[in-house]
Amino acid sequence: MWVAVVLVAAVVVLDSSGLLSPWWSVLVDDVAQLLAAVAATVACWLAAARQHGIQRWWRIWMGVGTCGWALGQLVWCWYFLVRGNRLPSPSLADAGYLILPVFAFVALVTIAIGPSGQRLPRHLAGQALTAIDGLVIVGALFVLSWISVLGPAVHSGGANRMDYALAIAYPVTDLLLTVQVVLLLGASSAVHRTQLALLGGGLFCFVLSDSTFAYQVSVRAGGIPPIADIGYVAGFVLIAFAAWTEPGPPPRWAARGELGWGRLLLPYYPVAAMAVALVVLRVRGTEADDVTVIVASAVVTLLVVRQAITLVQSAGLVASRTRLLLTNDDARRELERNLHDGVQQRLIALALDIRRAESEVPPELTRLRAELDAVVAALNGTVDEVREISRGVHPSILTQGGLRLGLRALARRSAVAVELDVQMEGRLPEPVEVAAYYVMAEALTNAAKHAEATVVSAAAAVRGGVLHLSIRDNGVGGADPRSGTGLTGLSDRVAALGGTLTVDSMPGRGTCLHAEFPLERP
Repeated sequence: MWVAVVLVAAVVVLDSSGLLSPWWSVLVDDVAQLLAAVAATVACWLAAARQHGIQRWWRIWMGVGTCGWALGQLVWCWYFLVRGNRLPSPSLADAGYLILPVFAFVALVTIAIGPSGQRLPRHLAGQALTAIDGLVIVGALFVLSWISVLGPAVHSGGANRMDYALAIAYPVTDLLLTVQVVLLLGASSAVHRTQLALLGGGLFCFVLSDSTFAYQVSVRAGGIPPIADIGYVAGFVLIAFAAWTEPGPPPRWAARGELGWGRLLLPYYPVAAMAVALVVLRVRGTEADDVTVIVASAVVTLLVVRQAITLVQSAGLVASRTRLLLTNDDARRELERNLHDGVQQRLIALALDIRRAESEVPPELTRLRAELDAVVAALNGTVDEVREISRGVHPSILTQGGLRLGLRALARRSAVAVELDVQMEGRLPEPVEVAAYYVMAEALTNAAKHAEATVVSAAAAVRGGVLHLSIRDNGVGGADPRSGTGLTGLSDRVAALGGTLTVDSMPGRGTCLHAEFPLERP
């Protein structure tokens, strides 16, 4: 590691010191780039031999890319340093240089796809969104650079179209790969995080040097300052470090947390900057050229596609959550029925059998009669416990009498006085009744355990095809839905049915839960 750092520092010092003649400065610069590319190739392939699976293959593909770049640099050195001629455009050197982004992309795809359980994003739609985000960011940044620097340089009559198109291909492909690395970092596990960070740093170094090269070509500069090429040397050093970095520990199975807003909105930041630049351009009375219009239109189109994919994903997630909720309720209902009709009835029958056996015990066997009484009492207690468990698994009273009776039963059993006002007729959809029942049960439990309330006011009414359920207590307030799983679970259950749950709990003013359930699914 330190040898590589010293090599980069030595090249920087020699190229910027002015101690070398122009030819020797170019020699040091070009040879340093060639050696750095060869070193990165060797590092990738030697490290690949020690790995297996995707850890081997991404190193192999990256090594192929750096090898192609080294061959291109070798052609460059032959023409410039040995023959002293200018290369034709395009040339074999360009073909070698452009091998790097192609196989670097293959390496990143290999990391992203990987085996199941290590996918970076896990689903095809997620991978498509990652690719689209990268294209959107690169397109927006390209428009910004074209408006500010590159476009004016090209329009000034500098490079011909072929030279400039080839030159601009380098920073654009490097930037695309760098953005892809950043997006993958946001979704990666610890297995690849360090490797991706080093690869991203190396590719960004290429962006800096390739952008300088593209600008020099666009203005037909007589030469490129050797110090501007230091990004190539540093980039290959970072790629070599990435190849030699061991993978992190395998990811532990865990539920994926919510993505941060920064990650979700990342593509929109450069697009907003692009929009501002276009507005400023318009205000100044400058017409956007064809390149700006085409690339900006492509960015907007990609944003529309991204939004469409996101909407489809969201609809699928809502439908999936609703199916899981209904399946879970069906399973709970079946379990409650088995407990009531199976275990509970069997225990009651067993208690009756013991009572019949007890009636035939001679009066003088008082000890045996007492033991049988104790067994029957224990069985009756177990029946009560099973009844409470089955009520918690699924409120059977809803199946028998609907939500009206269910809310009244909760009010009767509440440890806090409840003022109940129910205005509804007939039965409601079963999933709505179950969800409303649990909202009421959770609110009453919280009022008794945490709110120190003395009275609770509850109201349920159907208006305009929507069930409105409100529960207000006179407790201490200050409830935070984020501090526990009870209200969070209720909110998810209500949302899965297309409804909303709001919590108003100012300190000292009590707590109010208001739930709305649409009675017809859209």
